[in-house]
Amino acid sequence: MKAGVITFHSAHNFGATLQTWALQKVLKNYKIEASVINYHPSIIDDLYNPLKGKYGLEKSIAKLKLRYKNPRSLQRYQNYISFIKKNFNLLGDFSTYEELKTADLGLDAYIVGSDQVWNSEHIGGFDPAYFLDFVKPGPLKISYAASIGRDYILPVYHDQIKNSLKSFTSISVREKSAKKPVKALAKKEVDVVLDPTLLLPREEYEEIKTNPKIKEKYIFVYMMENNPDVIAFANKVSTATGLPIVQRRPNKIFKNEIASCYTSAPGDFLGLIENAEYVITNSFHGTVFSIIYETPFVSMLHSNTGSRTVDLLKSLNLDSHLLNSASDFTDFSLFRIENPEKLRKRILDLRQSSLLFLLDALRNNDRQKVVACPTQIKKHECYGCYACKEICPVNAIVMEEDKEGFRYPVVDEDKCIDCGACNKACIRKTNKIIEYKENYPKVYSVMNKQEEVRMKSSSGAIFPELARYVIEQKKGYVVGVKYDKDMKVVSSIADNMEEVKAFYGSKYVKSDFEGIYPRIKQLLNENQTVLYSGLPCECAALRSYLKKDYENLLICEILCHAAPSPKIFAQYLDYLKNKYKSRVVNLTFRNKNTGWLIHKCSMIIEFENGKNLTVNSRKNNYFRAFLNDFISRPSCSSCEYTYKNRVGDITIGDFWGIKDIDPSMFDDKGVSLITINDEKGSIMWDNIKENFTYKESDMTTAFKKNHNKPSPFKLERMDIFDRLDKDPIDNLLYEYNDLKSK
Repeated sequence: MKAGVITFHSAHNFGATLQTWALQKVLKNYKIEASVINYHPSIIDDLYNPLKGKYGLEKSIAKLKLRYKNPRSLQRYQNYISFIKKNFNLLGDFSTYEELKTADLGLDAYIVGSDQVWNSEHIGGFDPAYFLDFVKPGPLKISYAASIGRDYILPVYHDQIKNSLKSFTSISVREKSAKKPVKALAKKEVDVVLDPTLLLPREEYEEIKTNPKIKEKYIFVYMMENNPDVIAFANKVSTATGLPIVQRRPNKIFKNEIASCYTSAPGDFLGLIENAEYVITNSFHGTVFSIIYETPFVSMLHSNTGSRTVDLLKSLNLDSHLLNSASDFTDFSLFRIENPEKLRKRILDLRQSSLLFLLDALRNNDRQKVVACPTQIKKHECYGCYACKEICPVNAIVMEEDKEGFRYPVVDEDKCIDCGACNKACIRKTNKIIEYKENYPKVYSVMNKQEEVRMKSSSGAIFPELARYVIEQKKGYVVGVKYDKDMKVVSSIADNMEEVKAFYGSKYVKSDFEGIYPRIKQLLNENQTVLYSGLPCECAALRSYLKKDYENLLICEILCHAAPSPKIFAQYLDYLKNKYKSRVVNLTFRNKNTGWLIHKCSMIIEFENGKNLTVNSRKNNYFRAFLNDFISRPSCSSCEYTYKNRVGDITIGDFWGIKDIDPSMFDDKGVSLITINDEKGSIMWDNIKENFTYKESDMTTAFKKNHNKPSPFKLERMDIFDRLDKDPIDNLLYEYNDLKSK
C-alpha cells in the first residue's frame, strides 16, 4: 500500500518536524510505503525561509549577507532543510493548492495530520489541501490526530469543512476537546488518538537523536512564546539548584544561561531533553518528549494552545505537572514522574488503541461500520448473540458470516416492520447484568470429590454435578456446547447424562447456537426445568430474548477469556486432516493427565483412523493464538461481562492462582471458581455442594489471576485476519507463536 501524509512538515520547529517523522516511521514499521506530500504554502514558507522569493544570483547574494548579518538564521534554516531532505520521503513539490490539485500522486491512502492542520489561524482560514479536497474519488481519506488548536471551529468555515469531511473514510483528532465540534460537522464517528510522536517508544528515536556537547548538568527551558512567568520560574529553579539553563530562543534571556538550541536540528532537541536534569516548557511537544524520556518536567501552558497539553496530561494522569505561575511552586516533587512503570503501561494502552485506529483506517476494515440491522450498534460492539435474530417476529434478520468467520445480523428490509423488538433485545444496549442483593455474591474454590469425574473436566468439575441435579432430580434438560459430526462447535440440548458428557471440557471456539433460544422457551413454557450453560454474552442474550424470568430456568455462566473464530478453527482442523491423512473426530484442549496448569496440560487430537496426537497445549499454534487474543471476536475487546458484572445465577470457571492463594486446595488436577450470584444460584449450590471439597473466598482474591477485564485488541490480530485465506493456517499461526512450537 502507498500512503501519503500531508502536514506541517516544512514548519521549522521541533514538534512539527518530529511528528511528521514519527508518523512516517510508524507507517513504514507496518510495511506501508509512506511518503510526505511536499506541500509547503507561502503562509508557512514565509515564516521560516529567509531566502524566500530569491533565485539565482539574488539568492546567492542574500545568502552571503545572511552569513555576515544573521548567520544563526541561515544555519537554522540549513539544518532543518538538511534534516527534512535526509529523513523524509518527499513526494512532489507544491507551493500552491492549484499545483497540488492538478497532480496525480497515485496513492492508495491520504492522511492529513498530525499538528494543528485544522487550525484556521495557522492555515490562513480554510485551506482545502488540509481537508484532502485535492484527492480524487477512490483512495482512502484519513485524518490522524488532526488538531483544531482550540475547542471550537469558527462558524464561518462550517459549511466548507462539513462538505470536505463527507468523503473522509476515517476521522480522528488529537485532543478530546476537538471531538465534539468536529463530530458535529462530520456527522460520523470521530476518534481521539495520540500525537504520532507518542506512537513510538524512545528506542525508535535513536535513529535521529544526537547527544548535546554540553558537559555540565543543566535545565532545559523550551519556551514557544516569550512568557514572563516561564522566565521567572526558570530563573527561580536555576537559583535554587545552581544549575545553568539551555533554552531555544536566539537571544539570552535568563540569568544563568549557557547555551541556546535556536540553530539545532530536531535530533539535537531529543538529546537535550533526554540529558536535562529538569525541563520547563510551555510547548506541547516539549511536554511530550519529556514524558517519552521520563525527564522531570513542568508544563506552563501556552496562552493560545494550552488545552492540548492539558488534554494530554489528563489522559496520562500527569496533570499534577501543570504550573500556572511561579508563585504556585512549592517543592521539586512537582517535576518528579511518579510511578514511571504505570505511566509506560498507560502510554502502551493508548498507543495500541491509536495504532488500531490508524491501521484499521488504512485497511479500510469494517469494525467501525454499523451492523446491518436496526440496532445501529457498531460492528465491533456486536456480540453475535442471536438475540435480535431470534426475537424478530417476522424472521427479517439472518446471521451472516463475515470474512473472519464470525456471524453478524443482517436485516431483510422488505420483511422488516420496524417494530423495534431487535433494538430492545440488543444486549449492548441492555446488558442484563445482575444487581447483587445483600450477602451476594458468594465465592468459593471448589474440587469435585470424585477424582475420575474431575479429571474429565477442565477445572474442578462443577458442571457435571449441576447437570446431574437437573436431569436426575428435576427430570429436566441441560443446554451446553459440543462438537457435531463435522467438528463444528454447536449448542445442543440433552435430557440424559450420557448426552451431557459431550458438553464436558472447554471448547475454545465461538459456538453456533442458532435456534436454541426458541427451543429453550418452548421447554420452559411446558414447565420443564432447563439448565443453560454458556458464555456470559450468550446468557445475557437468553435473558433478553425471554423478556422475563422463569423459575424453572437455571443459568450457569462460564467465565470467558474470549471467543475465537470458527473459521480459523475449521481451517486448523483441515490442516491437521491433510497433515495426518485422517479426519479429526475429537479434540480435547486441556487434558489433565500431565497437570491442570496451562503450562502442563495437553491437547489431545483424536483422528478417524484411531490414532491420537498429544501436544503441549500452551505451545500449540492454535491454542497460543487464543491465549494471546489474536483470533477472538472483536466484541471481546469491549466485553461488559467481566469481574463483578455477572448475568448467570451462578458463574463457574478455573480458579487460577489457587496454588499461591491456598495451596491446600491445589493438587494440579483442577480447581473451580464458583460465584453464587442470586437466590436461585444458592438453591442449586445447596443441592450439590456435598459432592465437593470447597472453601469460601471473595471476588478480589478470586480474580487476582482470573480474567477481570475485556481482552485487549491486539494489532497482531489484524495481520492474521488480513492474511487469512491467503497463507496456510498453521504457518500463519506459527509466525505469531511466541513460544514457537507446533
